[in-house]
Amino acid sequence: MSTIVIFARAPELGAVKTRLAKAVGNERALALYEAFLDDTCALTQGLGARRVLAVAGDVDHPRVAHLCKSQRLTVESQGDGDLGARMARAVATHVATGPVVIIGSDAPTLPRAHLHQALDELMAHDVVIGPSEDGGYYLIGARVEVPELFLEVEWSTAQVLPTTLQRLAGRSSLVLPPWYDVDTEDDLTRLKAELAGLPSSVAPATRRVLGSST
Repeated sequence: MSTIVIFARAPELGAVKTRLAKAVGNERALALYEAFLDDTCALTQGLGARRVLAVAGDVDHPRVAHLCKSQRLTVESQGDGDLGARMARAVATHVATGPVVIIGSDAPTLPRAHLHQALDELMAHDVVIGPSEDGGYYLIGARVEVPELFLEVEWSTAQVLPTTLQRLAGRSSLVLPPWYDVDTEDDLTRLKAELAGLPSSVAPATRRVLGSST
């Protein structure tokens, strides 16, 4: 069976969406982060895959426990090390039972079709990548262990995607359509404009928080 692993941080004030918090404040950033995470978890429902919430920080945080219960998610710790070490560990932990797809929690309007395609394409490819517009990726999937993709990468820079694609040379891989993460005030403005043109069923938790803006 395939596994979707949602990478997230325990929702602690001042510890999430720190770039966005510079514009909207820590409390608002926390509320948005929790909404993004709710919508991302909901997005993964009904895809025929096991769903895991991999948490950096307190896995016993009450908000994490509530989310896992309501969304029927398995929770696990991301463990130690940089982002690459933690993603490599997630792949190694779950790939024995089938393909693994890792996504973040920063793209609440990510089209569900992208997840469908990732899971489908892993039947024929070793790796799938969902490129984000900031030079990283919003999704990475693998059906084999690929530790070389995660070692000595300059995370949170525009070099993440080029480095990863270069290291994929010689492997069977597929690049998904690009999408964007919501990390800055400009991203949030873009998100609001996008939601205005989408059905109300898309990202309902995010809509509720944005609707409470003053």
